[in-house]
Amino acid sequence: MQPRTYGQNCGLARALDILGDRWTLLILRDLGMGPRRYRDLAEGLPGIGTNLLASRLKSLEGAGLIERTVLGPPAPVAAYALTSVGEELRPALGQLAAWGFRHGAPFDAADMTRAEWVVQGILARAEPDAVDRFGGVVQFNVGDESAWIGPSADGVILRPGTAPTLPKVCLNTDVSTLIALMNDEINAADAIESGAITVEGDDELQSFLHAYSLTGSR
Repeated sequence: MQPRTYGQNCGLARALDILGDRWTLLILRDLGMGPRRYRDLAEGLPGIGTNLLASRLKSLEGAGLIERTVLGPPAPVAAYALTSVGEELRPALGQLAAWGFRHGAPFDAADMTRAEWVVQGILARAEPDAVDRFGGVVQFNVGDESAWIGPSADGVILRPGTAPTLPKVCLNTDVSTLIALMNDEINAADAIESGAITVEGDDELQSFLHAYSLTGSR
């Protein structure tokens, strides 16, 4: 079967030839947070269906955006990861996530939510030079979930779970407050005063807010 194409010599059209199918960007979103097993991807994409997920992974692998890898230890487990070409999409995906939170449908508590998805929108606001000067990891504890962001050789990375090193700043909050902070609907000082956010590492808080453009102005 010939792949579908818009047949246009346009960068956006060419990108959509690869990325335009349903679920594709969400697969890349999850792989942007580190290698994932097939089962992990399926759990994060309820409703996709086994055959469709396998088809999307095959297409992305064929396009050179993802590759198969092995996770370990304690036991080797097959997984998928972004290639260097796929990694190039992470800033664009973050910008789309931030735009979607600002202009998409309002937050719905009934919808599936993961802390890492919200933090992806914060990651998109990062000022690389300021993040480099900040030079540390930020831990987000959101309800019973967690995620962290920090500098890497390729810029800034986001990973689910607990940071592997001691964070400079640790924020404890709920998902609706985190979304409101990211969208400049509240400011950090007010959220902290009200108790909606608690912070560990107060002396580094302002540097973090500046590095990730969370000071209330864009």
